[in-house]
Order: sequence, then structure tokens, then C-alpha cells
Amino acid sequence: MNNQTADINHITLVGRAGKDPEMRYFESGMVVTKLTLAVNRPVKDGQTDWFDIEIWGKQAEIAGEYVKKRCINCY
Repeated sequence: MNNQTADINHITLVGRAGKDPEMRYFESGMVVTKLTLAVNRPVKDGQTDWFDIEIWGKQAEIAGEYVKKRCINCY
């Protein structure tokens, strides 16, 4: 892990994409992919938590290519 990411918290979310991801390329060559993720709570109350996800770089390209609406564990 490099110093730039040493202070960032890492979490793992397992859920379904709420809609197809939106990819955007910048003139610099960087790419960002934005998507929403629905995660069901582990209790039986049936509630769903929604997360706005923003992914940069190579992972953004992979997510933009393989993640689709309602997809779970796509890549």
C-alpha cells in the first residue's frame, strides 16, 4: 500500500447495482465510474441501504464494462 491510500478506510460491500454505471473519461486519460449499490441488511426487517460508489482508474474501466443493473458479484 502506498502513502496516498494509507489513510483511507477500506470496506467490502456485497449488493446489487441499482442502475447501469456511468463512465466518464477526462482529457488526462483518467476514467471515473459512478454507480449506486443496494445492500440488504442482515436482519429480517427487509430494509435496503443504498450507497453511491465512485471508482477511479483501471478498476473504473472494469466496473463500467462488467457491472450492469441488478448485477451481483459481476467481476
